Order: sequence, then C-alpha cells, then structure tokens
Amino acid sequence: MSYRLSLESPAPDAVRAVARERAEHALRALRETAPGDPATAVHDVRKDAKKLRALLRLLQPAIDPRLRRSENREIAHIARQLSGSRDADVLAGLAADLRERAVGQAPETTFVAVHDALAARVDGTGGLDGQVPAAAAQLEALVARIDAWPLDDVRRGTLIAGLERSYRRGRDELARVRRRPGDPERLHEWRKRVKDLWYQQRLLRDAWPGVMKAQAAELDELGELLGDDHDLAVLRDELTAPDGVGAGIAADLEPVVAAIEDRRAELQDRALAIGARVYAEKPGAFACRHSAYLRA
Repeated sequence: MSYRLSLESPAPDAVRAVARERAEHALRALRETAPGDPATAVHDVRKDAKKLRALLRLLQPAIDPRLRRSENREIAHIARQLSGSRDADVLAGLAADLRERAVGQAPETTFVAVHDALAARVDGTGGLDGQVPAAAAQLEALVARIDAWPLDDVRRGTLIAGLERSYRRGRDELARVRRRPGDPERLHEWRKRVKDLWYQQRLLRDAWPGVMKAQAAELDELGELLGDDHDLAVLRDELTAPDGVGAGIAADLEPVVAAIEDRRAELQDRALAIGARVYAEKPGAFACRHSAYLRA
C-alpha cells in the first residue's frame, strides 16, 4: 500500500489503514532489515515516523489534542533513538560533497581531514543492537493502539482544515525566514512545515493525481534544499564549536567554513524562489481549491 488515503473509503477507515501500514512497515524494517542492513532500516523507520506525524497533524481539527501530542512524542522518540549513526554519516557525506564543490577554496588535505574526523565519529557511534529491540517493542505497541484511535469525528472537511493549517504555518514560517535571512533556526522550522505539507499532499493526491503530484514534487525539492542547508549549518557548528569535531583537526578551517556559507547561500536562494511559488496563494484560497478537488 502506498502512502495515500483512499478517497473511496470512509475517512476514519482510510486514516487507520495508512497509519497501521506505516507503523507495520517500520516494524518490519527493524525485524527483517536491521540485522543485515542497519542503515537502510534506520532510514525506513525515520521516514515512516515522519509520515505518521504528518498524518496526525492532518487530523488535528478532529482528534483529542492530548492523544495527538502523546502519539507524536512517542513516534518522535522511536525515530530519535535510532538516529545517532545516521546523523554522523550524513555529516561525513556532506564533507565529501563539499570537497568536490569547493575545489581551490581550501587545501584538499584540509577537506580530507574534516571528512576523516567525521567518518571516525560514525565508527564511534556503535551499532544499533541496544536500540532495535526497544524501538521494535514501541512500534508493536503503537500498532496495537492505532485500532483504538478515536477517529469517528474525522471527515473530509477535517482533512482540508488540517491541510490548510499546515499550509498557513509554512507560509508564516516563510515570512519569518524573509525577515531573518540565513537564520538556521528559522530555516529549520520552515523545513518542518514544508515536510508536513509535502506528506499531506501525498496523502490526498488521489483527489487530482496530476496536480497534487506536481505540487508535492515542488515541496519535495524545497524540503531537500532546506534539509541540505540545515545539515551544512550543523557541519559548520561542528567545525567551529570549542567541543566540536573541528577542535581535533590541526588545520585552518576558515576556508572550509567559508565554503559552507557559500553553499548555504546558494541553497537558500533556490529555496526562497520555490517557496514564493509554493506559498503564493492565501490560505483560504488554497483550502477552497483543495476542497473543490475532493468534492469533484
């Protein structure tokens, strides 16, 4: 089953089916994939966790806020306890990519030293043997709870209201980014809202597949740009913080930091250009348009 709501089923049944399928998929990844390919298993679980959290946010107008917050925290915790080695690996990959992009901005030996220091941190994060059983048990409990989620009040109007809320929040974050350009915190918050809307438009794409898939593709690209920017900001902090990985590198890291900022500026320019199109409508107009798609 793909990540989409069946518009031919009652909304509560469609929501429950997607939630159960994502939780079970994550559980299978830990049971079947993690022993031989832990990196793939972690990637799958983290993606499924994001999809589940986006689904919960879509339902916000019609479910108990205490339930939503509780499940959201639990799902986030499952993903977070598996993420340490993945995050370190991303930074090592970024350093390698930066080395290719910033030829001539710093000695190659400096980029190699940065990459090697980060790669050593990946090796030092250890395996997932201790985390997998706990995460699997938590996912099993989640699968059992989904059948008891009180979804009787979920209607198609709920989905549109939730979609409008995500769109409005993303539009508001874009405005904050424009007021504080380059601020990593604001850009990261905008990325979260972009990801919510991306997942939610995928959930509703059967309303008009061609249009919804095109909109989702723009959001996907925007989210990737903002994700790369965030990872580069984390890498910069690792290289400049007194207790970061840069403290152990015997080389001048200023040219590397400058290359990071140049790349971030490029990514942000592209993100703002796409964001201006994605969030061009007023939230009410956006909601009316998508409501019309569902009615049709």
